[in-house]
Amino acid sequence: MMYYEWLKYSPLPIHHRYESMNAHHLRKQLRQQRLRLSKRHRNRGAYQARRSLNRLQHPALTGKNVKVGIFADAFGEMPTQPLMDWARQRGYSIYLPVVTGKHQPLVFIEFSQKTWRQSRLPKHPLGMRQPEKGKMLNVAALDVLFMPLVAADKIGNRMGMGGGYYDRTLAKAKNKPLKIGWAYDFQLVKKLNANPWDITLDALITPSKLWLFRRYLVSKE
Repeated sequence: MMYYEWLKYSPLPIHHRYESMNAHHLRKQLRQQRLRLSKRHRNRGAYQARRSLNRLQHPALTGKNVKVGIFADAFGEMPTQPLMDWARQRGYSIYLPVVTGKHQPLVFIEFSQKTWRQSRLPKHPLGMRQPEKGKMLNVAALDVLFMPLVAADKIGNRMGMGGGYYDRTLAKAKNKPLKIGWAYDFQLVKKLNANPWDITLDALITPSKLWLFRRYLVSKE
């Protein structure tokens, strides 16, 4: 990948050119921009974001038997394989989200050694890969949840794909995990028009920076 390609897709940490777009057009524009990225760019961004992740400090990341929810990228999101490698190296238990019904909350099934590589997972009709069997938890049992997103803003508002799965799942949870977004730099916009039911992020990890939206989070320099 040449240097100008990186600048083309990540010119600024917070993008202002999307301010006048409504939610539909913003989602469409950013999804298209993600899909235009080369495989090399995607992987490079993910490994750079993984380095940003190492600066995050929180008790949820340091306890025993840490349970982490991680999605399998399927729609142009920043690859999550480096994220899974990082979690596995730290001894965390990895759980993948599973869609059980159109209006049902997500459940999370353990991603065991037997299904370690995402390519071995069966494909759901919606397009993402997810395990079919294994140890199952609800979201309240997770310590950390890495969330996909189409856009986020500088105060932690999140725009997803539009299905509302994560919002519904977290809204019903009495104990919520640490919620971390995982995205490219260009997906961070100045402001989103949030709905009352939208669940906000605690932090966002991009290739260039760790963004903290809650005071109780600490970045290790």
